[in-house]
Amino acid sequence: IGEFALAALGGVGVGLVLMVPLHWLRTRLKEALLQNTLSLLIPFVAYAVAEEVHASGVLAVVVVALYLGHRSWQVDFATRLQEAAVWKMVAFVLESAVFALIGLQLPVVLKDLGEYEGLRAVWYAVAVFLVVVAARFVWVYPATFLPRLLSRRIRERETNPTWTGPLIVGWAGMRGVVSLAIAFSIPLTVDDGEPFPGRNLVLFLTFTTVIGTLVVQGLSLPGLIRLLRVPGRDAQAETLAEAQAQSEASRAAEERLDALLADDRNALPQPLADRLRTVLERRRNAVWERLGATNPVTGESADDTYRRLSREALAAERAVFVRLRDQRRIDDEMLRTLLRRLDLEEAAAYREESG
Repeated sequence: IGEFALAALGGVGVGLVLMVPLHWLRTRLKEALLQNTLSLLIPFVAYAVAEEVHASGVLAVVVVALYLGHRSWQVDFATRLQEAAVWKMVAFVLESAVFALIGLQLPVVLKDLGEYEGLRAVWYAVAVFLVVVAARFVWVYPATFLPRLLSRRIRERETNPTWTGPLIVGWAGMRGVVSLAIAFSIPLTVDDGEPFPGRNLVLFLTFTTVIGTLVVQGLSLPGLIRLLRVPGRDAQAETLAEAQAQSEASRAAEERLDALLADDRNALPQPLADRLRTVLERRRNAVWERLGATNPVTGESADDTYRRLSREALAAERAVFVRLRDQRRIDDEMLRTLLRRLDLEEAAAYREESG
């Protein structure tokens, strides 16, 4: 119990200690490349510090990541754009590598099951799979309904959930890389040098449980959702809420812009000042336009047509820049600068379009 408490509470404590200075360092770095390098190093730093005091490195990393993610809006925009792409690629590569390595280990694990080979191993695999699936329902339903019974504030603030929602959440408990990585972290031997008892059985059961949940639950989840007729997202209501939020933000931005332009130190030629106001107005109206009528010919809203034409215009500019480089009228470095500017514009338009 003492070791468990040290690992759990110590890991959280290390994360709480590290999260503020690490965030301070992130906000002081202005180069996006350095920021992304730091973001890749932070998990290793938090993990190593926690393990040094015999606490949970995983919990320390989680606490730090939650804090940094919650305050990611305070770092530079270029860093956020790069981080999203970098971490998506890193996660994909790591998950693929783990599954590949485990697949290579599976024949060794099956060969060394010893007394648990054959039908006994199959029975254990089925039993563990059923227990894992049932255990999730054991805590999902109480975690959904008990807080409502105990707190009037929750009952007033949140809508009453139906029994179908927790059922979907419970059935969505697929296991994956984390379970496999933890199982493979079991040492090969104990302190006296003897083989760790039942290690290959644990690895085998973990592997079968992961595959079972991914195949059985993963493939049947869409059908279960359709069978229970769970309502989907209300796109109209979400767009309306987005439009209202954008409208408030745009009004605040316009007031701030007017205050800044009133200062002689921020004097701009009128066309440039009008361009700033046009950008704000365009951003405010874009979401409302998605709620408007559609083009009877194309079926697009005015906002969809605007985005499509904008992408076509950017593609035309990109082609001209490449042609100018091929004609040696601009060099490769200038081409990269110009293309990056267009890429950022297109990325911003894509993010607005995808919500």
